[in-house]
Order: sequence, then structure tokens, then C-alpha cells
Amino acid sequence: VEVWVQNLEIPWSLVFLPDGRALVSERAGIIRTIRDGKLLEKPYAKIEVEHIGEGGLMGLALHPLFPAKPYVYVMHTYRKGADLGNRVIRLRDNGKEGVFDKVIISDIPGGRNHNGGRIAFGPDGMLYITTGETFHAELAQDLNSLGGKILRLTPESEIPADNPFKGSPVYSYGHRNPQGIAWQPVSGKLFESEHGPSGEFAHFAHDEINI
Repeated sequence: VEVWVQNLEIPWSLVFLPDGRALVSERAGIIRTIRDGKLLEKPYAKIEVEHIGEGGLMGLALHPLFPAKPYVYVMHTYRKGADLGNRVIRLRDNGKEGVFDKVIISDIPGGRNHNGGRIAFGPDGMLYITTGETFHAELAQDLNSLGGKILRLTPESEIPADNPFKGSPVYSYGHRNPQGIAWQPVSGKLFESEHGPSGEFAHFAHDEINI
């Protein structure tokens, strides 16, 4: 085991670009560039986030056709008046930094804890977004809420016609704080990991991996 990069502030997500660069999100709101094993001093992007508790700058994902489609997707917590929310935005890569392009989805429930935050493109080319129930367990079962879910969108933020609930970005529901998604390369099955209860309803532990 050897140290690759150090002196990062709460690194949350790491993605590798085809040209050898790597991007890492720091939860306080900065995306950093790593080139040839060295952390560059100049930020790749600064995102205005609400870094409260587990909230802030979270998941990163590359467009599946990158660099032909030079987009980096970013999930972060933001202030919605007196409340917190989470959203996914898109940056355009210019080779040195990421410049804001558009909002992909917003008004996802946000909170001090349980924001989910992992984003990734599946083998179907769709964007998957994990969202937490922000310590409001009832949201996980509420199909009118985006909290406690896995969401599925096209790269341009449209709702796919084959989503399980017509006209809704919800792909899977009933989640507590999902923060890991990956696809089995042969079967294409989606695996999701989430943190189990830490005392609520007198339940403890029971982290889950779901298919």
C-alpha cells in the first residue's frame, strides 16, 4: 500500500478521465484535478454548496460518451430558502476546468444526514442517482418524494419512457441512505449498498447490499 494523493479535505468521489486526469470532489465544495499522481493547486471547479453534516459536494460521474460529450455530472447539497435540497448539475470540461452547463435535476430532499449522493451511468447509458431519506423514514416509501430512492434519467435530464413509474424519475424506492451503485459486468445487474439504521426505531446496523 502506498499513498497516491494526500492533503485532501473530505474526499467523496473519484473519477478517471480518458486523458489520464482524475477528478476528486471535496465535500466542502471544490473539485480537484490529479495529473500524473500530483494534486494540482488550481481547482477544477468550485461549487457553491451547503456543507452541513453529511451534506455538501458529493458524487461525480462522466458522460458515457466523454470526451465526445465533454460533460461531468456533479451532485451537491444547496440551500432552498430555510430548507436544504440536493441536486445534480452538469459541467462542461474544457481540458483544464469544469464550467457550469445546466441543472439536471433539483428539489431532491436534503438534510444534515442521509443525503445519498452517489451518481453513475449504467450500461444502458442512463444516469442513476442515489438519494437519502434525510432521516425522515416515511419519505422512502412516498413515491411523490425524491428522497430515499434511486432515480434514473437520460444524460439530458429527461425521464426515460421505460422507467417503472410513468412520468417519474424514480427507479427504485424504500432506501435509507444509499451511497454505492455498481453493475455486474456480465449480467448487467445493478448492485446498491446503503447504510443501515443507527438507533432509529430501536434498530441498529443491518447495512444492506441490494440487487
